[in-house]
Amino acid sequence: MVSIDLSGIATFIPVFGFLLVFSVTFALLGKTKLFEGNKMLNILISFSIAIIFLVSANAIEYVRVITPWFAAFVVSLLFIALVVGLFTKEIDKFFPAWFAWIIVIVLIIIFVASASYVFGDLISKYLQGPKEFLLQPTILGVIILLIVSVFSAWLLTKKQ
Repeated sequence: MVSIDLSGIATFIPVFGFLLVFSVTFALLGKTKLFEGNKMLNILISFSIAIIFLVSANAIEYVRVITPWFAAFVVSLLFIALVVGLFTKEIDKFFPAWFAWIIVIVLIIIFVASASYVFGDLISKYLQGPKEFLLQPTILGVIILLIVSVFSAWLLTKKQ
């Protein structure tokens, strides 16, 4: 039996994640008309967000974990709608208006479950207690940076 080794595709996961995030962000910005149809600004914002996802290993892992769940859910919904459409001619009467909210809730559960799977270790170290939280090097560095920034801004803007 002939077998094909497709494990090399795994090296392209960051590229696929970049393209997925770029296209979804661009589509959402275009659909919401947040920037009044300014296509170049939408491309720039989408590109920036996709680059952030490309650079962050955790973000790429999040996209890698969530994509199969999301795709399986959408394909399942389409198959259910196809079967219902074959048996009943009026699909609108079969799916009530509140069914869309159930779909949204399931999607939110998928997003949160995937986020807790990917970012669970990162989040757990911040939930130990206020003292442990404030004494972590990352948080302590941010606090010191904020204090220095506020003090330097005060020095630069005070009247002499």
